[in-house]
Amino acid sequence: MLVVMGQGVLNTIVPLSGKFYGYSQLEIGLLGSSYFVGMLLGALANPAAIRHAGHVRTFTASIALSTIAALTYTFAHEAWLWILLRGVGGFAIAGLYATAEGWLQAKSDNASRGRILALYSIVQYIAWASGNTLLQFAAPTDFVLFAAAAACFSCGILPVTVTEQDAPERPTSHGLPILWLLRTNPLCIIGVFLVGLNNGPMWSLSPIFGSNIGLSSADVGTMMVMMTLGSAALQLPMGRISDTFDRRKVGLALMVVTAAIELIMWAYSASLTRVPIYSLAFMLGAFVSTHYYIFVALTNDATGPQKAVGIAAVLLFVYCLGAIIGPTTATTVMVWLGPSALHLHDAVVHATIGLMLAFELLTSRRRAARRAELRTASQAGV
Repeated sequence: MLVVMGQGVLNTIVPLSGKFYGYSQLEIGLLGSSYFVGMLLGALANPAAIRHAGHVRTFTASIALSTIAALTYTFAHEAWLWILLRGVGGFAIAGLYATAEGWLQAKSDNASRGRILALYSIVQYIAWASGNTLLQFAAPTDFVLFAAAAACFSCGILPVTVTEQDAPERPTSHGLPILWLLRTNPLCIIGVFLVGLNNGPMWSLSPIFGSNIGLSSADVGTMMVMMTLGSAALQLPMGRISDTFDRRKVGLALMVVTAAIELIMWAYSASLTRVPIYSLAFMLGAFVSTHYYIFVALTNDATGPQKAVGIAAVLLFVYCLGAIIGPTTATTVMVWLGPSALHLHDAVVHATIGLMLAFELLTSRRRAARRAELRTASQAGV
């Protein structure tokens, strides 16, 4: 929670500060992409780090690196340096996610996985919202906000280093099982990639969207807080629902609703006042935030705890691939069609995921019917 509080404030103040310092639209897009490039590299490196140093030491090293990066933003304002620092921050935060998610996956089972991931996600989004409230007290370029982010990171070391809880066993496998997972569960791999293609620009470019439609820095901060609070709202109910019903059907319903909200924001957000925008941001966050963990739970249902760290790293790696590409494609669409086109871009992505899930449900039903016919024929002696 403490680490994500620091990351929450950085994710908002960095693009807003970049705009203040005169960065081009492309450079602001690269800030978002660089963050996920760092996460991708971190996803590759952290399974080996956990295998050699253990969960707690890997987590602690990641926090230290995050603190260094947060303070270095204040040394100079060149775009290339900030793009580099965003990559370093992404690399560090991957250590948090790989460690925490690998730990949770190893300690959970299929009957509880959705709820456990939901609680984990709620903690993240509440922390993210708490970090964004700091924009009410200082301008995005003020040193105090970068120092506050660094302080949050540093405080995150304390509870982890004194915990009496036993960490899971260190992974013994080498490398990431990317090809194996692609062969055994291509739906989840492609789905996580597309979720990253949406989430990357949504979180990194929403501050720019808000600023370009006329919101002040404080209003942008409020919009991001509402989006983040919304992200916590449905986690536990959706986790319980996904533990009870077919996760693919739950995912399909989520994609339909999310795409509808995004089309409304694309068509009307430029003409709406603050309160409707905040409400739509809350609703968007509530649905978008559930997508990644639906696919994570769906994947881990079939893989077991022995591969937990490797699977967590693979999904994070694939997610980052999408999130690297997403800010650039979304920025291009925004340049062509205006700032509200961010939501048109994301609606198309969610519609694509929905079509994939619908196709999978249809083909799985046909496969089940075919197996039933074969069993009937076999029992009849045909």
